[in-house]
Amino acid sequence: MVDKEYEAEGEQEHISKLAFTAVAAPDPASSGSPKYEVLDLDQYIPKGAPATRKEVLSYYAYYAGNNGIGSFQYSNLLFQNLIYQAGFNPNVLPLGSASCSVDPTAPCHVFWGGGDKTKAYTSVILIATGLTFLAQALVFISVGSLADYGNWNPWVVRGFSILCYAFEFGFLGVKTADKWRAAMALYILSSVTFWASYVFFNAIFPKLSHDLPEVRQAREELLNGTIQEEEYERRCSMARSKIMNISYVWNNVGFTICGALSLGALAGIGANNSVAQNNWGYSVSVAVCTGFWVILAMPWFLWEKKRPGPKLPPGDNYLTFGFRHTWWTAKQAWTLKQTLFYLIAFFLLADGINTTITLIAISQTQVVLFSATQNTYLIMVQGGSAAVGVFGAYYIQRLFKIRTKSMLQATNFGCLLVALWGMIGIWTDKVGYHNLWEFWFFNAQYGFTMGAQFSYGQAFMAELVPRGREYMFFSLLGIVSKGSAWIGPIVCSAIVDRNGNQWTSFPFVAALIFVPWVGIFFISPAKSRKECAEYLRREAADLRRDDKAKMTDVKTSEAES
Repeated sequence: MVDKEYEAEGEQEHISKLAFTAVAAPDPASSGSPKYEVLDLDQYIPKGAPATRKEVLSYYAYYAGNNGIGSFQYSNLLFQNLIYQAGFNPNVLPLGSASCSVDPTAPCHVFWGGGDKTKAYTSVILIATGLTFLAQALVFISVGSLADYGNWNPWVVRGFSILCYAFEFGFLGVKTADKWRAAMALYILSSVTFWASYVFFNAIFPKLSHDLPEVRQAREELLNGTIQEEEYERRCSMARSKIMNISYVWNNVGFTICGALSLGALAGIGANNSVAQNNWGYSVSVAVCTGFWVILAMPWFLWEKKRPGPKLPPGDNYLTFGFRHTWWTAKQAWTLKQTLFYLIAFFLLADGINTTITLIAISQTQVVLFSATQNTYLIMVQGGSAAVGVFGAYYIQRLFKIRTKSMLQATNFGCLLVALWGMIGIWTDKVGYHNLWEFWFFNAQYGFTMGAQFSYGQAFMAELVPRGREYMFFSLLGIVSKGSAWIGPIVCSAIVDRNGNQWTSFPFVAALIFVPWVGIFFISPAKSRKECAEYLRREAADLRRDDKAKMTDVKTSEAES
């Protein structure tokens, strides 16, 4: 049976022989005469224990807990709330004497840069977002490729999760306007550790899906010659979509439950009774969601099966190998053209979408007058929408057998429409994220655009990644989707400073979405599979040659001494 443990080395040896057996395939250039190819060993040999139902369910449970509502929703809202309360009208002297609440239509600044220098509070929020993404880039580069090697990759997720828990519980001590800088620091730290845990946990899904019983069965059928490679790849693609989409459905179910729990906590402490209680409500909400995550993470920490990567090459160490391997991959980037083009496209796309969400969040928080309760209602709508939207998208894909790439492009177009709607707000306050009903509508449709876009963006990336190198390449995706997404916030911050109108940033983010949406049409998963197979062969040859040279130098040095 396919779902039993692969205990005997004999089965591995059998598969290895099959993987290196010449397989006859018709060559159109030779009038049907067979052309012999060698199947990619790394692509078809099972690498870990078969996935059990209990393990898959625990994977979904972790995703439900690691939903981000505390890490980058409530923490960001608390930061925005406190910095607005600390803000003042820069046109009234002495500076700091007129709070922003006196005249909400006037500019709202905080002291920034020393002395009497000031900056728009919305600009500072965008800068914090940019710093968060930049810090993530350093984490992903240094840790990313290491997680593919050795036995310690499960501890990457555990380590970042525990750090995030500590930073998020730290928000319980931040609830007054004078602590907005502490709120900013905790927001950055909790966001960095949250996204690190999220990205590295997300990188597990291709390996988990490849170890599902139905995929192992398909692998056996391929190696026995009963199905063609195209059918095998279709089943793999559907398995990846299944794990990714159902995971994201549960992620948003957890998101909605956290919102409901937070709503109960807000009512219990009387968050609507005063500004002080509203501030405290945000801090409590972060803690409630963190506790929810801790509980749901435990099953995965207990039931995750070991899927060790290859041993670290001789002569390397864990402190330097991450940078070395990333540099080697960067030099080989042009040989993985489809993956490279997608990373470039996603660099722009994620920047545009993330910045669009930030701009809408700033406008939403202003319209609801920073109310924790109102924001929670909208967050719950967003979570419910994402669960329904993602599951609905997967159902449609499975029913009509639509390619993952086509589903991704449909959601990308929806995200473009969201940004274009914000552009209208430049010229009128009737529509364009100026009114409460627009934010209800935005959060209600979120799952069908930005929610499903995230899910299919990850699933499509899995079709462009060399097998066995998921952590490293999803780290690169994390860099371009989060770690490098500082351009949009920083540019939008400059646009806001220049024009004094936050809606003037929407044309820029719309362009960031439109350009990669067009570019993705030209990316081919079929070409990518060939490029990935060649990449793995070069990696084995080049890194092994470098390691042999390194060991030779060491022996020579020892002999001379």
